[in-house]
Amino acid sequence: MLSGFPASAGIDPDMQIRAYLVAIDGIPAEAVWRAAKLFLSGRVRDHNRAFAPSAATFAEIARQQQAVMEAQSRPRVEAPPEPPQPKVAAHKMRLLRQAANGSRSAKRALAEMFPDNPVIARAARDAQEAVG
Repeated sequence: MLSGFPASAGIDPDMQIRAYLVAIDGIPAEAVWRAAKLFLSGRVRDHNRAFAPSAATFAEIARQQQAVMEAQSRPRVEAPPEPPQPKVAAHKMRLLRQAANGSRSAKRALAEMFPDNPVIARAARDAQEAVG
């Protein structure tokens, strides 16, 4: 990797490699490979592409890649299927649509169908008061 950065030519490669090895201790080889690939392809933000990364910066990117790999390997949690909803009869849907559009007769018909529903009962009562 060091040969990919020309400005790092004056650095002792053996010492630099030892520093990298200490920094990446315990990080999986795949994560290290991915980090090296990111640096060499110039895809690490805020990195001066003329110089090799410091051992600490390289290890940080390698740990990020390790976290990405772990996240990708986790099993996906699928949402449970929605329970089937009861079908609403077409004439009831038609009445609901008419009531939403202001039909007083539709509101009264719904109130008769659903006497326990306070919203529908109040709408029907309001419609009755408007008429008479």
